[in-house]
Amino acid sequence: MAITPAIAGSFSAPVFPTTGTAKPLTISEFVSKVTPGNVAVCLSGGGSRAMSAGMGQLNALEAVQLTSKSLLSQARALSTVSGGSWLGVPFVYLPASTGDSNFLGGPYVNPSQLTVAGLGALPAGCIGANITSDFSIWDMLVQAFTLYWNDVPADMLWQTIIGLHLLSPYGLFPVSGSGETPASFFTYDQTALNAIRKLNPSLAPEPASMVSSQPRPYLVCNTAMFVTVNGQSLLAPVQATSFFTGIVSAPPNATDANGFPAGGGGLTSFAFSSAPTAFNPSTSLATAKQSRQWALVDIVGSSSAAFAATLQQWGSALAKDPALLSQVMREHGPAAMNFLGRNGVDTAMAERRLNSALAPARLGQFSETEALTSFLDGLIPAYQYWPVVNPPVNKNIKTTLFADGGSLDNSGVASVLAYNDVDNLMVFTNTSTPISKDSRGIIVVDDTLPPLFGYQPYVAGKGYVLYAGHSNPQQPLFRNNQVFPSNKFQDLLDNLWSASGSGTYQNPPMYLQAQLSTQRNVWFNVAGGKPVNVLWVYLERARAWYDQLSPAVRNVLGPFDDMLGNFPHYSTFETGLSATEINLLANYTAWVILTAQSKFTSLFQA
Repeated sequence: MAITPAIAGSFSAPVFPTTGTAKPLTISEFVSKVTPGNVAVCLSGGGSRAMSAGMGQLNALEAVQLTSKSLLSQARALSTVSGGSWLGVPFVYLPASTGDSNFLGGPYVNPSQLTVAGLGALPAGCIGANITSDFSIWDMLVQAFTLYWNDVPADMLWQTIIGLHLLSPYGLFPVSGSGETPASFFTYDQTALNAIRKLNPSLAPEPASMVSSQPRPYLVCNTAMFVTVNGQSLLAPVQATSFFTGIVSAPPNATDANGFPAGGGGLTSFAFSSAPTAFNPSTSLATAKQSRQWALVDIVGSSSAAFAATLQQWGSALAKDPALLSQVMREHGPAAMNFLGRNGVDTAMAERRLNSALAPARLGQFSETEALTSFLDGLIPAYQYWPVVNPPVNKNIKTTLFADGGSLDNSGVASVLAYNDVDNLMVFTNTSTPISKDSRGIIVVDDTLPPLFGYQPYVAGKGYVLYAGHSNPQQPLFRNNQVFPSNKFQDLLDNLWSASGSGTYQNPPMYLQAQLSTQRNVWFNVAGGKPVNVLWVYLERARAWYDQLSPAVRNVLGPFDDMLGNFPHYSTFETGLSATEINLLANYTAWVILTAQSKFTSLFQA
């Protein structure tokens, strides 16, 4: 791994106030490109399942043409969450050395032409190839131990792991020699980079990732930050873009870890996670101290921070079972060392620590292995956040904990609706929840969807209950997500059920179009009363695709009612997938789009 400097010092960066201003937030403020239909593509979270499904979806949107250009190249925005960010962020920043087609899994193949051998291979540079080995939760837990012994801070372990797996293969995770410290920042293009370096000449040697030279949508990578509201812990939406990072809303009564009011806008992304030392309100220019620049690894890692919490939980469980911890270290330790070594990490110290712990463990002495878990409480990402409205100049800025974007809104819908020039939404709900009906006839869907209409997620025996009027809801973190009228939710349920063939999966794929009007939402800074055309695409089985497969491929996949890995609803925490599982899911999600191209092109003609 190349050694580059991690630059510390004082830097100047524009702030972007988004609340209390006369003009609404728009993408055109940052990117002047004209996009027909002003379409935002939303890739939901869901770990490797969501990433694999998104591969097929982006691949198909690249394949479908309108006015001799791909749909994806004409999209206004790409809003990503968690597993969707694993795909979307490196795609937006993909260097020219890797072609889009290879990155997304290669050219589309008609389902009838799929072969067992073809499904078992992924092209060079494919993002899916990076999750086929060394990517299980156990693998990553041992990698976390190893990196911690290599001086990576506990609250950067998850980000470092995800960066090594999904960003390093594309040169998007340069590090310094000390503790694999991120040593780069990101921006939009050369003009934006020149402006940053003009204000900050000391950043001239720092590597900077810029958006791909191929047409790309405006990136909204979604994460979340813990805030306190009247003594209750909630999450505020943080969006990271190529231009700024921050909370574009003003969540009522929400304060960060320092007690400062959260929200109001963003800070030029490179300068996020810093401490302000000066602010000029007439120029909206802040000066801030930073130990290093905010990097792509930070946004991809914090967007998927639910897995950091999972590593913490699994590791804590191992701490109570030293014999099992010892077994996991023996089984996964060598592979973790090999993976990290291939990525330029010096594992010598880790190997010594591992061996010193395992030797006595084999004799039944577990004190060393118990000590190895002491750092796990600090595994959740944490950054220095401060509000850009009335910045706390020259104050001590403690870090505030960050959370997975999907822990707040796993759809990516609410955040992108903060932009007034988004008129059409293509919402890919890459869920692990099959659509079904309960014994009372209530249609059950993914937990992401009800809160967008003001309802709590489904609860057995109760169905769907509005958040309004309930002081102690089942899922309080979603209580501020409503962006569409509540009286339109049943229509969504009924239409999804109908699209599934009333649970028979005999109908065409699961998509439906709806004309909606936004409901004002101060938590996400969404204006009310704006007409929005939404194409919902719900991940669900379809017999029409399955029936086209050859007998040999169907034999691999299994019977329709009991397909491989519960296809297409792979578990979110089955992070390590085989090439076959990835290819099958990507082919299916691409087929959904390619068999109904007019539904998708219509958004760009609206």
